[in-house]
Amino acid sequence: MDQASKRRGRPVPDAININIKPLAFNLEEALAVESLYRPNLLVIQQDIKPWEVTLNSRDAAVQNLRFLRVWFDVPHTIFFASVTYLDLFLSCMKVQEKYLTCVTISCFHLALLNENVNIDVKELLSVSQNKFSIKDVLRMSNIIKEKLKVENKIINITTCADILKIYLDILGYAKSSYREMMQKEQLLTRLEVLLSDSSCAFFRSSTLSLVLLKLEVDKKMQQAIASKSVLQVGELLHVLAVIREIQVSCKIKLAELVNCSNNALKILKQYDNQERSKHSQPLKWRFSSWTLSLGKRCRNYQLSLDPIEEKPLSFHKRIRT
Repeated sequence: MDQASKRRGRPVPDAININIKPLAFNLEEALAVESLYRPNLLVIQQDIKPWEVTLNSRDAAVQNLRFLRVWFDVPHTIFFASVTYLDLFLSCMKVQEKYLTCVTISCFHLALLNENVNIDVKELLSVSQNKFSIKDVLRMSNIIKEKLKVENKIINITTCADILKIYLDILGYAKSSYREMMQKEQLLTRLEVLLSDSSCAFFRSSTLSLVLLKLEVDKKMQQAIASKSVLQVGELLHVLAVIREIQVSCKIKLAELVNCSNNALKILKQYDNQERSKHSQPLKWRFSSWTLSLGKRCRNYQLSLDPIEEKPLSFHKRIRT
């Protein structure tokens, strides 16, 4: 029993017990990498010039990354990795807004290479519909690798999704039904929504992932209380106890947790109400030269017809001869 548990007067749950050393080691290692490669988005707001990237344009770029992930149906890990590369690059470089699209595509391309997913750069450019060439994307990819101090392969950066998976493993060790209770795909999608807003991207990955987990448990707790399921309420209380122990292990302060929860709750409420996002991927219809020329020929082609007057039908009797 640790000192924090002694002060609270209750034993440490099984999830943080010494019997799960591998999970505890994975969490400790992830937290160390998190503090080492944590993007500082506050730099974007400092001494900003009219033509440089703002937090609003950063959020639009992350929304485009979400669009690309859904369009090509690639794993969630590619999205989280590309967002991490983008935030790290924007934290160490002042980028002009006209080059942000090229940087975004390059980060997505690097994440694809890291996961060994083969998608042609030409196809990326075609779907994203921007004016940059393949050489521009490859050149920007090399610049990003150089600034992030990457030589041949992308560094193994721990993302929000990696920490969330560790949290779910801890809950699964405490009781297998806890992990089944939390739908992993749904949690990853909601984590994407939170990371797409800079008000939540400011927080540490460990804090943001834990807040999402706690909000989901609170929602299930309200449903269990409404249905008067005493057994489920007891299980969820145990889950909240495990989450509390994770908070202590990650050294997440209560003020930080509350602040992040307020921001996340506001964003998820908008998402659940299916409100339209302020950022969207602009798509335009593309026509061949033959189709455009045909449209130009027919554009001024008009044929005016005289109106047809309606007249009553007249019946004539046939004259027999």
